[in-house]
Amino acid sequence: MGIIKILDESLSNMIAAGEVVENPASLVKELLENSLDANSKYIKIDVKNGGKNIKFTDDGKGMSREDLLLCIERHATSKISSKDDLFNLSTYGFRGEALSSIAAVSKMTISTKRKEDSSGYSISVTAGKITNLKDTQKSTGTEIEINNLFFNTPARLKFLRKDTTENTKIKEIVLQEALANPEVSIILAIDGKENIRTSGTGIENTIIEIFGVSTLKNLKQVEFGYIGNLSLTRSTKDFIFTFVNNRPVKAKIIEEALIDGYYTHLMRGKYPFAIVNLKVDPKSIDVNVHPSKKIIKFSDENKIYHDIYSITESELNFDKNFNMPTFEVKKENLNFENIKISEDSKKPFENFEINDIKRVIEIKKENESSLEKKNNSTIDKENFLNFQTETKFIPTKSEVTTLQLETEESNVSLEESIKLPDTSPKNTISDSFIENKSLTSSAIKVIGQFSNSFILVEQDGDLIVYDQHIVHERILYEKLKQEYAQHKVSSQALLVPIKVSLTLKQIEILKEKLSFFEDFGFEIDQFNDIDFLIRAVPTLDTKDSFENIFFEVLEGITKVNSKNEVIESMIISMSCRSAIKANEKLSISEMEKLILELHKIGRFTCPHGRPITFKISLLDMEKGFKRK
Repeated sequence: MGIIKILDESLSNMIAAGEVVENPASLVKELLENSLDANSKYIKIDVKNGGKNIKFTDDGKGMSREDLLLCIERHATSKISSKDDLFNLSTYGFRGEALSSIAAVSKMTISTKRKEDSSGYSISVTAGKITNLKDTQKSTGTEIEINNLFFNTPARLKFLRKDTTENTKIKEIVLQEALANPEVSIILAIDGKENIRTSGTGIENTIIEIFGVSTLKNLKQVEFGYIGNLSLTRSTKDFIFTFVNNRPVKAKIIEEALIDGYYTHLMRGKYPFAIVNLKVDPKSIDVNVHPSKKIIKFSDENKIYHDIYSITESELNFDKNFNMPTFEVKKENLNFENIKISEDSKKPFENFEINDIKRVIEIKKENESSLEKKNNSTIDKENFLNFQTETKFIPTKSEVTTLQLETEESNVSLEESIKLPDTSPKNTISDSFIENKSLTSSAIKVIGQFSNSFILVEQDGDLIVYDQHIVHERILYEKLKQEYAQHKVSSQALLVPIKVSLTLKQIEILKEKLSFFEDFGFEIDQFNDIDFLIRAVPTLDTKDSFENIFFEVLEGITKVNSKNEVIESMIISMSCRSAIKANEKLSISEMEKLILELHKIGRFTCPHGRPITFKISLLDMEKGFKRK
């Protein structure tokens, strides 16, 4: 349980923290950390009656008879011997208050044995007073049994929550400690039912044992731990697990850096799944901020923020496969006998078009007379192919090409790897390419367009579906952001100014943020009390009206306050309004150019955090058709 020392009064006052046992969960935390400090490799916790009865068993170093008698004294089990040790902590506990505080409010029995001793010792304590001491036979380690917690403090007992609530808090504590100590086997049983069991065989096995295999598959290992992809996002911050030197802590700077690193990847109200375990010099942190030791402070918060933010942003932005949701086919047993076919569905199929590829389906008629009647009608006879019940694909163009995306090491540039035809209509996409940052060595073939909204791409044997609006929105977002950073946002004067009428609130916001509009290429003059004239607008390749773009931007900045938030909101609003819309038909060359620019950027979420793509693998397709 640690080196037993009675500290002098001045040091005792310095580290005094008051009561550390607020509820059963805090009790479990203190005893669990004591076992870890004792170098235990196996810890079992049995919880009953909402945490009012708890039994702890570990295989740690144990205590001698003298240490056992002293362990219930305040500060007697402290792991520090001088004031300097407070600033160089390497253990969980250091004040030595846990056992004395627990003993004061419960009926407790402690049995312990050291490896070098022939027998162990057992002590019984009631309300802080020793009632029994005896020799006992047991294995190396310590066993602590606590009954009737808070029996002598009715006020504290009265304010305990329901058993289920207290049990949930205990599970959260044990889960965090299990993640922080993956080399230790930890078992938690509540009312006889096992809730958590880890084998102590490493962090990845611990993640599987707690969260499941699917969670581990959607995590990516980084320098400071693990970060989850978009399929693991949560509606609260409860799944951001932060540790410093294996100690579970709360550090606002870590959460901020992590969430900022996920920026444009997370939808509003969503938070990432992450396990952050920083290894820092103990002298650079202060864990004595709060009695629970959960809250810590860093001596160099800027460095901590920058390190976590830069690593997170880099990993997320330049690994499209990590951010790409996968479409999974759900296996179902179909009962064809119960399928009812409506009269409308019995009608002959019509030609189905995916961009420039036509699928012609012919249905054989039941009798010659009905067929003759159809042939004499206005239906195009060339589409009927000998009245056979078969499906054929007839490409109307042969310009579908394969985009060869080269790696940065290649000497062949991306522009040289594809030759787009010059016969396509004028593109709505900017010709300026953003600097290549992440490309994959794979062939990408644009198949076509579905519902005039989604681009279908074949890549590495998978079907990738791109949302054309979000693709273009991301391209414009990066372009505008880069131009603003370099003060290169271009503007064009209008021959006829656009007159807009504003409400009093809108006028107030516009006047306050007018300089931001000017930075983005707008020139706006007041015409009268409520009307304004837009004389110049940014040079954007857009089919939307600049009046709509102006109002979109104005509405967006009403919800933000800081300068950076205003700039970001304006860039997002302008990108969203200017981007290609859904239900807009694109040529093959336009789609190729979109996909090409997106892969040059290497970022596969929209500025609002929605995914740009999702994948349907060949295996998923075969499962859907019951081939696998």
